[in-house]
Formats: sequence, structure tokens, C-alpha cells
Amino acid sequence: MKKLIRSIILLLIILTISCDSPTEIIEDTKPGRRDYVWSVDTLDAPGTAYYRMWGSSPSNLWMISSSNWDKSIAHYDGEKWSLYGEPGIVDPYSIYGFSSSNIYIGTMGHVWNYDGANWNHITELPKDNNNHAVINNIWGDSPNSIYAYGAYPEENGYYNNSVIVHYSSGKWEMYNTDMLYGIVSRLYKNKFDNHIYLQVIGGRNLTDSTSIYEYKNGGYNLLYSDLWIKGKQSDLSYIDGEVYFIMGSRIAVRRNDKFYTLLNVDNPNFYQRIWGRNSKDIFLLMTDGLAHYNGSDMEYLFYFNRPDDRPYTQIYGAALFENISIFLVREPSTGLNMIYTGRINVN
Repeated sequence: MKKLIRSIILLLIILTISCDSPTEIIEDTKPGRRDYVWSVDTLDAPGTAYYRMWGSSPSNLWMISSSNWDKSIAHYDGEKWSLYGEPGIVDPYSIYGFSSSNIYIGTMGHVWNYDGANWNHITELPKDNNNHAVINNIWGDSPNSIYAYGAYPEENGYYNNSVIVHYSSGKWEMYNTDMLYGIVSRLYKNKFDNHIYLQVIGGRNLTDSTSIYEYKNGGYNLLYSDLWIKGKQSDLSYIDGEVYFIMGSRIAVRRNDKFYTLLNVDNPNFYQRIWGRNSKDIFLLMTDGLAHYNGSDMEYLFYFNRPDDRPYTQIYGAALFENISIFLVREPSTGLNMIYTGRINVN
């Protein structure tokens, strides 16, 4: 069962979507800088794979893994990484926070909160008398509006029964997800229309696919669904309060119920995953490294050490601050978890 769950979580990081007639959108934003000085820190954690990162500052970074309990939580204090296991927190799958003293971890049917000193169990999330829901991800637009989501197994043991739980006013409410099929792996609320967009990964007849939905008035509006293959797969990202849709080679935003194209990526190495600070400061995962879009063009910032590993070497998490950008890179062939830190000289 654990091997099945881990393989599912590993697969959750890449996705799919569609788009209406493309219309260019103009943003009056200063282009992001690229003059980073990069350093690489390698974690001493053999056999442990980290797939989630969150941080409140460059000196307060957190990562989680479901591989080895004694190294399942990793914390960076600005000087060194500490790897440990927290009693009761078994197989953490997701982490998200609002400050250094308000951080959440999701496990198998449980949510934990860090108050700056201790990890405390805050809720158990059963559904249909089943407490084996994988909390694949957590996100919130405020400390009083938190979403925990994932899936629990259906009758064949596959994690295709979708789960979404919302915390507000001291209560956790389970959404009706009967019409969905698969693991809910992304969920964000768009600041322009307050609509919730979610991505669901599921497979019928042993065929993996990704579907993008808009949640509105208690229902789910399917925006796109396609097979999960490179070049066609899609993803969602949350940048400066806005949901970004990655649809194959196209990156777009959605306003007034229409998609607006921000960028068409003409590099075939684009691997459909992005992070950013604004529309002119976007980092793009490539099969051979990390690229940057500044509103007018793209350039590589660094290349992966082992080009023969592509596309398996990937970036699984990012923490972006004003002049520092931090990325979690994993090399499956070596088993290394590497922290790439780029610093811009502000003097």
C-alpha cells in the first residue's frame, strides 16, 4: 500500500489544461532580474526523496518526504539542515504555511500544525467512514481559509476518490466531490474572480489523464481534460494572487471567464511546470535545467548536472523571496536532493 501511495505522489507533480481563443494580456510590471549567483547544497539523506518545499524566509525552509520516517521532515534555519521524524506524523505528503509559527502538514487522513515550537495534531479527515485519504496538498488564501485535498482509495485500491476539505471559522467542511475522479493535486483561488480552480489526476482503464475544473456555486465546471504525456500535460501555478494555467506550450491566465495568453513556449524541452513572482518574473522547468521569462524573452539560469537523466531530474519545489530564489532539485539516478539557491547582488 505504501509503495502504491508513494508512486502516486511522485506522479502528482505534472498536469493538463485547455484554453479559449488566445488574447494577449499586457502587464505594467518591471521585468525580473536574472543576474543570480548560484550555490548548491546537497542533503545527506540517502534513500529519502523530498517532493514538497515551503518557507517563510530564506532562513526558515521546510521540506517533507514519505520515504524514511526519521528524515521525513527537513528544516533549514539559515545555517544548516536538520532532518528528523516527528512522533505521530507518519508519511507526510504536503506542507504549507502562513508564517514561521503557523505551518501545516498533511498525512494519511490527518492534518498537523506547527506553532513555532511544537507540532500539534488538529484534525482527522474521514470520508464515507474511510480515514485513509492521502492529503496530497494544502493551500490557503488566509489562515482562516485553508484547503486540504487529495484522494482515498476506491474499491480496486487506486486513489481515485477525490477529497477536498475547507477550513473556515474553526471548522473543517468536506466538499461534495462525487463527480470528480482522481487525486486533487492543485487548488487555488483566483484573486480576479474569487473562483477556485483545481487540477485532478486520475486514470480510467489504466490511462493517466489530468483534468482542470473551476469550482463555482457548489459545482465543478470541466475546463480541460487530456492524456498525461509530455508536451500536452498541463499544470496550475499561483503567482502574485493569480492562477496561471500551463497548457502544453501555452501559459495563460483567466479573467472574466476567458483565457488570456501570456506566453507560448517554443522550446521543446519545456516540462509544463512554472513558479514566479509576477507575470514578468517566471521560472520554467525544462527537461535539462531551469529557464526564466522576463516578459519579453526566455534564458536558461542553470542546467542540470546529468543531462542523460532527463527528464527524470526535476524541480519539485520552490521558495521565492525578493532577491533570493530557492529550488528543490532531485536526481533519481544518484538519489540526491539538492537545494539550488540563487542570490541577486543588490549593492
